[in-house]
Amino acid sequence: MATARQFNDGAKWRVELPDRSERFGSSRPKATVRVFDSKGEQRWVVPVAVGKSLSLFCSDCDGRIGSRAELAYEVERALMSAGKTRVESLLNRRDYSTAELLSKLKDDGFSSAVSAQLVDEAVASNIVNDARFAEVFVRSKCYAGWGRLRIERELLKKGIKARELPGWPESYFGDEDEKSRALDLASRRRLTGKNDFQKMVRYLCGKGYSMGVSMDVARQILEEG
Repeated sequence: MATARQFNDGAKWRVELPDRSERFGSSRPKATVRVFDSKGEQRWVVPVAVGKSLSLFCSDCDGRIGSRAELAYEVERALMSAGKTRVESLLNRRDYSTAELLSKLKDDGFSSAVSAQLVDEAVASNIVNDARFAEVFVRSKCYAGWGRLRIERELLKKGIKARELPGWPESYFGDEDEKSRALDLASRRRLTGKNDFQKMVRYLCGKGYSMGVSMDVARQILEEG
């Protein structure tokens, strides 16, 4: 257990880091900053990096934080510093939508307010941009053979409503592109001679193509086969 430090008014506080032997399931371990006196307890649950930063700060200043307000300031400062480092680390690996980044920061233990501020700053500096993210995502999934409906569903999971994107869908793909991609995908399927039309339609619908496109392509494949 971390050593408790004392404010000028006699209340005590300490930073508690998680035990490495503890298991946390799918959630990330968190640190806790506790303030307590005879009247009760106040606490902040923060990312481990923030807890370590506060522990080091308190060691360097020999624990001289005189009030709750001073501690709150240091917690906020450590949260923003660690949050900016975390955002930079995440975006160095891959692009994120705003909703994905917000969720990731919350899962790490940053508060909703801090997470929102960090994401707003990332958007303002244009290092996070949902339209740009969607364009790259659509292009990569089209290349992988996905249909428009599946792409729309997956974008929605990432917090992006495709129909609200400027120029959707014409700027991203046209009807002929959709049919061409579906035809290319379907032509790789082996025909068995048994319920081929139904199987082909189900397969293409599962890939995110509309019923109309799926049926047209299935007919063409069977006619040419």
